[in-house]
Amino acid sequence: MTVLLAEVEAANLLPIDVDSLFLGGSCPCDLFRRLQGGEYVLFAAQGHEFDGDSRIRLKQFGTEVLYIRREAATSYSRFLKESLTRLIRDPSISAAAKAQAVQVACREVLRRICEEPRAAFVSQASEIIAPTVELIVASDEAARHLVRLTSFDHATYVHSTNVGIFALALARLFFGEDPQHDLHRLGAGFFLHDLGKCLVPLEILNKPGALTAAERQIMNRHVEDGFRLLEESHMLTDEVRTIVLQHHERDNGSGYPYGMTGPDIHPYARICRLADIYEALTSNRPYHTRRSTFEALKFMRETVVADVDEQLFGHFVRLFM
Repeated sequence: MTVLLAEVEAANLLPIDVDSLFLGGSCPCDLFRRLQGGEYVLFAAQGHEFDGDSRIRLKQFGTEVLYIRREAATSYSRFLKESLTRLIRDPSISAAAKAQAVQVACREVLRRICEEPRAAFVSQASEIIAPTVELIVASDEAARHLVRLTSFDHATYVHSTNVGIFALALARLFFGEDPQHDLHRLGAGFFLHDLGKCLVPLEILNKPGALTAAERQIMNRHVEDGFRLLEESHMLTDEVRTIVLQHHERDNGSGYPYGMTGPDIHPYARICRLADIYEALTSNRPYHTRRSTFEALKFMRETVVADVDEQLFGHFVRLFM
Protein backbone atom coordinates (compact mmCIF):
# COMPACT_ATOMS: atom_id res chain seq x y z
CA MET A 1 0.00 0.00 0.00
CA THR A 2 1.33 3.47 -0.94
CA VAL A 3 1.69 5.80 2.04
CA LEU A 4 1.36 9.55 1.39
CA LEU A 5 3.30 12.10 3.41
CA ALA A 6 1.34 14.44 5.61
CA GLU A 7 0.91 17.92 4.12
CA VAL A 8 3.00 19.51 6.85
CA GLU A 9 5.88 17.11 6.23
CA ALA A 10 5.67 17.51 2.45
CA ALA A 11 6.26 21.27 2.86
CA ASN A 12 9.59 20.41 4.49
CA LEU A 13 11.06 18.65 1.42
CA LEU A 14 13.95 19.77 -0.81
CA PRO A 15 14.35 18.70 -4.48
CA ILE A 16 17.42 16.81 -5.73
CA ASP A 17 18.51 15.85 -9.24
CA VAL A 18 18.09 12.08 -9.72
CA ASP A 19 21.33 11.93 -11.75
CA SER A 20 23.26 12.80 -8.58
CA LEU A 21 22.11 9.54 -6.98
CA PHE A 22 24.22 7.45 -9.34
CA LEU A 23 27.59 8.87 -8.30
CA GLY A 24 28.12 5.82 -6.10
CA GLY A 25 27.33 4.38 -2.71
CA SER A 26 24.04 4.11 -0.88
CA CYS A 27 21.76 7.04 -0.22
CA PRO A 28 22.20 8.59 3.23
CA CYS A 29 18.55 9.55 3.67
CA ASP A 30 14.97 8.72 2.65
CA LEU A 31 13.96 9.77 -0.87
CA PHE A 32 10.46 10.80 -1.92
CA ARG A 33 8.71 11.01 -5.30
CA ARG A 34 5.98 13.48 -6.21
CA LEU A 35 2.84 12.04 -7.78
CA GLN A 36 0.87 13.77 -10.54
CA GLY A 37 -1.72 14.88 -8.00
CA GLY A 38 0.95 16.65 -5.97
CA GLU A 39 1.19 14.06 -3.18
CA TYR A 40 4.56 12.71 -2.04
CA VAL A 41 5.41 9.03 -1.50
CA LEU A 42 8.51 7.23 -0.29
CA PHE A 43 10.57 6.08 -3.29
CA ALA A 44 13.61 4.63 -1.49
CA ALA A 45 14.60 4.38 2.16
CA GLN A 46 17.93 5.42 3.65
CA GLY A 47 20.67 2.94 2.72
CA HIS A 48 19.17 2.09 -0.67
CA GLU A 49 21.79 1.12 -3.26
CA PHE A 50 21.17 2.74 -6.63
CA ASP A 51 21.64 0.42 -9.58
CA GLY A 52 20.26 -0.32 -13.03
CA ASP A 53 16.86 -1.32 -11.63
CA SER A 54 16.58 2.05 -9.88
CA ARG A 55 17.28 3.84 -13.15
CA ILE A 56 14.61 1.78 -14.91
CA ARG A 57 12.02 2.58 -12.21
CA LEU A 58 12.75 6.30 -12.40
CA LYS A 59 12.59 6.23 -16.20
CA GLN A 60 9.24 4.47 -16.08
CA PHE A 61 7.92 7.20 -13.79
CA GLY A 62 9.41 9.95 -15.99
CA THR A 63 11.07 11.27 -12.83
CA GLU A 64 13.95 13.77 -13.01
CA VAL A 65 13.67 15.12 -9.46
CA LEU A 66 13.28 13.37 -6.10
CA TYR A 67 12.96 14.96 -2.67
CA ILE A 68 14.70 14.73 0.70
CA ARG A 69 13.72 16.10 4.10
CA ARG A 70 15.23 19.51 4.81
CA GLU A 71 17.04 18.24 7.90
CA ALA A 72 18.83 15.66 5.71
CA ALA A 73 20.45 18.33 3.49
CA THR A 74 23.81 18.20 5.31
CA SER A 75 23.98 14.40 5.12
CA TYR A 76 23.08 14.51 1.45
CA SER A 77 25.78 17.10 0.69
CA ARG A 78 28.32 14.92 2.51
CA PHE A 79 27.21 11.99 0.35
CA LEU A 80 27.72 14.07 -2.81
CA LYS A 81 31.18 15.23 -1.77
CA GLU A 82 32.40 11.78 -0.68
CA SER A 83 30.97 10.06 -3.77
CA LEU A 84 32.41 12.67 -6.11
CA THR A 85 35.85 12.65 -4.47
CA ARG A 86 36.00 8.85 -4.59
CA LEU A 87 34.90 8.81 -8.22
CA ILE A 88 37.37 11.38 -9.55
CA ARG A 89 40.29 9.68 -7.78
CA ASP A 90 39.46 6.24 -9.18
CA PRO A 91 41.91 5.53 -12.06
CA SER A 92 39.57 2.89 -13.53
CA ILE A 93 36.88 5.50 -14.31
CA SER A 94 37.12 7.41 -17.60
CA ALA A 95 37.69 11.15 -17.81
CA ALA A 96 34.34 11.49 -19.62
CA ALA A 97 32.46 9.77 -16.77
CA LYS A 98 34.25 11.90 -14.18
CA ALA A 99 33.38 15.08 -16.06
CA GLN A 100 29.73 14.04 -16.26
CA ALA A 101 29.61 13.39 -12.50
CA VAL A 102 31.27 16.71 -11.68
CA GLN A 103 28.82 18.66 -13.80
CA VAL A 104 25.81 16.95 -12.23
CA ALA A 105 27.07 17.54 -8.68
CA CYS A 106 27.87 21.21 -9.31
CA ARG A 107 24.48 21.86 -10.91
CA GLU A 108 22.80 20.20 -7.96
CA VAL A 109 24.45 22.26 -5.20
CA LEU A 110 24.26 25.54 -7.13
CA ARG A 111 20.56 25.00 -7.82
CA ARG A 112 19.99 24.51 -4.11
CA ILE A 113 21.68 27.74 -3.06
CA CYS A 114 19.95 29.67 -5.85
CA GLU A 115 16.62 28.49 -4.46
CA GLU A 116 17.62 29.12 -0.86
CA PRO A 117 20.92 31.05 -0.39
CA ARG A 118 21.49 30.11 3.26
CA ALA A 119 25.03 30.23 4.66
CA ALA A 120 24.97 26.48 5.36
CA PHE A 121 24.09 25.67 1.74
CA VAL A 122 26.77 28.05 0.40
CA SER A 123 29.33 26.29 2.57
CA GLN A 124 28.15 22.89 1.31
CA ALA A 125 28.49 24.13 -2.28
CA SER A 126 32.13 25.02 -1.65
CA GLU A 127 32.79 21.43 -0.56
CA ILE A 128 31.49 20.13 -3.92
CA ILE A 129 33.43 22.74 -5.87
CA ALA A 130 36.72 21.53 -4.32
CA PRO A 131 36.83 18.09 -6.05
CA THR A 132 35.63 19.77 -9.26
CA VAL A 133 38.69 22.04 -9.20
CA GLU A 134 40.87 19.03 -8.38
CA LEU A 135 39.65 17.25 -11.51
CA ILE A 136 40.16 20.24 -13.82
CA VAL A 137 43.64 20.92 -12.44
CA ALA A 138 44.70 17.27 -12.72
CA SER A 139 43.35 16.28 -16.13
CA ASP A 140 43.48 17.99 -19.53
CA GLU A 141 41.12 15.36 -20.91
CA ALA A 142 38.56 15.83 -18.15
CA ALA A 143 38.70 19.62 -18.56
CA ARG A 144 38.00 19.23 -22.30
CA HIS A 145 35.06 16.92 -21.57
CA LEU A 146 33.64 19.42 -19.09
CA VAL A 147 33.81 22.25 -21.62
CA ARG A 148 31.94 20.07 -24.14
CA LEU A 149 29.34 18.93 -21.61
CA THR A 150 27.99 22.35 -20.69
CA SER A 151 24.23 22.52 -21.24
CA PHE A 152 22.82 25.88 -22.19
CA ASP A 153 19.70 27.46 -20.70
CA HIS A 154 19.02 30.63 -18.75
CA ALA A 155 18.68 29.15 -15.25
CA THR A 156 21.07 30.93 -12.89
CA TYR A 157 22.43 27.71 -11.43
CA VAL A 158 23.21 26.27 -14.91
CA HIS A 159 24.85 29.55 -15.90
CA SER A 160 26.96 29.54 -12.73
CA THR A 161 28.04 25.93 -13.29
CA ASN A 162 29.06 26.65 -16.89
CA VAL A 163 30.92 29.86 -16.05
CA GLY A 164 32.79 28.06 -13.27
CA ILE A 165 33.90 25.33 -15.67
CA PHE A 166 34.91 27.74 -18.47
CA ALA A 167 36.72 30.13 -16.13
CA LEU A 168 38.67 27.41 -14.32
CA ALA A 169 39.69 25.77 -17.59
CA LEU A 170 40.80 29.16 -18.94
CA ALA A 171 42.74 30.03 -15.76
CA ARG A 172 44.50 26.67 -15.99
CA LEU A 173 45.58 27.41 -19.57
CA PHE A 174 46.49 31.04 -18.93
CA PHE A 175 48.45 30.70 -15.69
CA GLY A 176 49.88 27.24 -16.30
CA GLU A 177 51.72 26.00 -13.22
CA ASP A 178 52.57 29.46 -11.88
CA PRO A 179 52.54 28.99 -8.06
CA GLN A 180 51.32 32.55 -7.57
CA HIS A 181 47.89 31.52 -8.85
CA ASP A 182 46.19 28.79 -6.81
CA LEU A 183 43.29 27.44 -8.87
CA HIS A 184 41.84 25.73 -5.82
CA ARG A 185 41.31 29.18 -4.27
CA LEU A 186 39.78 30.57 -7.47
CA GLY A 187 37.13 27.87 -7.82
CA ALA A 188 34.61 29.22 -5.32
CA GLY A 189 34.79 32.69 -6.87
CA PHE A 190 34.16 31.45 -10.39
CA PHE A 191 31.29 29.11 -9.50
CA LEU A 192 29.64 31.55 -7.07
CA HIS A 193 30.26 34.79 -9.00
CA ASP A 194 26.52 35.37 -9.55
CA LEU A 195 25.26 34.20 -6.16
CA GLY A 196 23.59 37.58 -5.59
CA LYS A 197 21.17 36.91 -8.49
CA CYS A 198 19.33 34.57 -6.12
CA LEU A 199 17.92 37.74 -4.54
CA VAL A 200 16.82 39.38 -7.82
CA PRO A 201 13.05 39.08 -8.42
CA LEU A 202 12.28 36.47 -11.09
CA GLU A 203 10.19 38.94 -13.12
CA ILE A 204 13.36 41.02 -13.57
CA LEU A 205 15.77 38.09 -13.96
CA ASN A 206 13.61 36.49 -16.68
CA LYS A 207 12.23 39.63 -18.35
CA PRO A 208 12.14 39.12 -22.14
CA GLY A 209 12.63 42.79 -23.02
CA ALA A 210 15.03 45.55 -22.01
CA LEU A 211 15.20 46.43 -18.32
CA THR A 212 14.07 49.85 -17.13
CA ALA A 213 16.58 52.05 -15.31
CA ALA A 214 15.07 51.02 -11.97
CA GLU A 215 15.16 47.31 -12.90
CA ARG A 216 18.75 47.62 -14.09
CA GLN A 217 19.69 49.13 -10.75
CA ILE A 218 18.15 46.15 -8.95
CA MET A 219 19.90 43.70 -11.30
CA ASN A 220 23.29 45.39 -10.87
CA ARG A 221 22.93 45.07 -7.11
CA HIS A 222 23.52 41.31 -7.42
CA VAL A 223 27.28 41.90 -7.25
CA GLU A 224 27.19 43.45 -3.79
CA ASP A 225 24.44 41.10 -2.64
CA GLY A 226 26.62 38.14 -3.63
CA PHE A 227 29.55 39.65 -1.75
CA ARG A 228 27.38 40.00 1.37
CA LEU A 229 26.04 36.43 1.16
CA LEU A 230 29.56 35.03 0.82
CA GLU A 231 30.78 37.22 3.67
CA GLU A 232 27.99 35.85 5.89
CA SER A 233 29.05 32.33 4.87
CA HIS A 234 32.69 33.05 5.86
CA MET A 235 33.90 32.22 2.34
CA LEU A 236 35.44 35.54 1.33
CA THR A 237 39.04 34.82 0.44
CA ASP A 238 40.91 37.57 -1.41
CA GLU A 239 40.39 35.67 -4.67
CA VAL A 240 36.63 35.24 -4.17
CA ARG A 241 36.20 38.89 -3.17
CA THR A 242 38.06 40.05 -6.30
CA ILE A 243 36.10 37.84 -8.70
CA VAL A 244 32.66 38.55 -7.26
CA LEU A 245 33.09 42.32 -6.98
CA GLN A 246 34.95 42.96 -10.24
CA HIS A 247 33.51 40.56 -12.84
CA HIS A 248 31.24 43.27 -14.33
CA GLU A 249 33.88 46.03 -14.44
CA ARG A 250 35.06 47.27 -17.87
CA ASP A 251 38.28 48.95 -19.03
CA ASN A 252 36.49 52.14 -20.13
CA GLY A 253 34.91 52.66 -16.70
CA SER A 254 31.35 51.85 -17.82
CA GLY A 255 31.11 48.69 -15.71
CA TYR A 256 29.77 48.26 -12.19
CA PRO A 257 29.66 48.49 -9.21
CA TYR A 258 32.70 50.79 -8.95
CA GLY A 259 33.41 51.98 -12.51
CA MET A 260 36.98 50.66 -12.36
CA THR A 261 39.28 51.15 -15.35
CA GLY A 262 42.23 49.50 -17.08
CA PRO A 263 44.92 47.91 -14.91
CA ASP A 264 42.83 48.27 -11.75
CA ILE A 265 40.70 45.32 -12.90
CA HIS A 266 42.27 42.03 -11.77
CA PRO A 267 43.01 39.25 -14.30
CA TYR A 268 40.83 36.87 -12.24
CA ALA A 269 37.83 39.13 -12.82
CA ARG A 270 38.68 39.44 -16.53
CA ILE A 271 38.72 35.65 -16.82
CA CYS A 272 35.34 35.40 -15.13
CA ARG A 273 33.86 38.17 -17.31
CA LEU A 274 35.05 36.45 -20.49
CA ALA A 275 33.47 33.15 -19.42
CA ASP A 276 30.34 35.00 -18.28
CA ILE A 277 29.86 36.77 -21.63
CA TYR A 278 30.44 33.61 -23.66
CA GLU A 279 28.00 31.59 -21.57
CA ALA A 280 25.33 34.29 -21.90
CA LEU A 281 25.77 34.49 -25.68
CA THR A 282 25.52 30.73 -26.17
CA SER A 283 22.53 30.20 -23.87
CA ASN A 284 18.83 30.53 -24.59
CA ARG A 285 17.70 33.63 -22.73
CA PRO A 286 14.28 35.32 -22.52
CA TYR A 287 15.69 38.23 -24.54
CA HIS A 288 17.69 36.37 -27.23
CA THR A 289 18.26 32.99 -28.85
CA ARG A 290 21.58 31.27 -28.36
CA ARG A 291 24.50 31.71 -30.73
CA SER A 292 26.79 28.95 -31.92
CA THR A 293 30.31 28.77 -30.49
CA PHE A 294 31.71 30.24 -33.71
CA GLU A 295 29.18 33.10 -33.75
CA ALA A 296 29.77 33.89 -30.08
CA LEU A 297 33.57 33.91 -30.37
CA LYS A 298 33.39 36.05 -33.54
CA PHE A 299 31.12 38.55 -31.78
CA MET A 300 33.41 38.64 -28.75
CA ARG A 301 36.49 39.12 -30.93
CA GLU A 302 34.86 42.13 -32.56
CA THR A 303 33.31 43.78 -29.50
CA VAL A 304 34.78 42.50 -26.23
CA VAL A 305 38.48 41.70 -26.62
CA ALA A 306 39.70 45.22 -25.92
CA ASP A 307 38.13 44.91 -22.50
CA VAL A 308 39.63 41.59 -21.50
CA ASP A 309 43.08 41.24 -23.12
CA GLU A 310 44.06 39.85 -26.51
CA GLN A 311 46.29 37.12 -25.07
CA LEU A 312 43.61 36.02 -22.61
CA PHE A 313 41.04 35.77 -25.39
CA GLY A 314 43.44 33.68 -27.48
CA HIS A 315 43.68 31.15 -24.65
CA PHE A 316 39.89 31.15 -24.32
CA VAL A 317 39.44 30.27 -28.00
CA ARG A 318 41.80 27.30 -27.47
CA LEU A 319 39.24 25.77 -25.07
CA PHE A 320 36.97 25.05 -28.03
CA MET A 321 39.54 23.78 -30.53
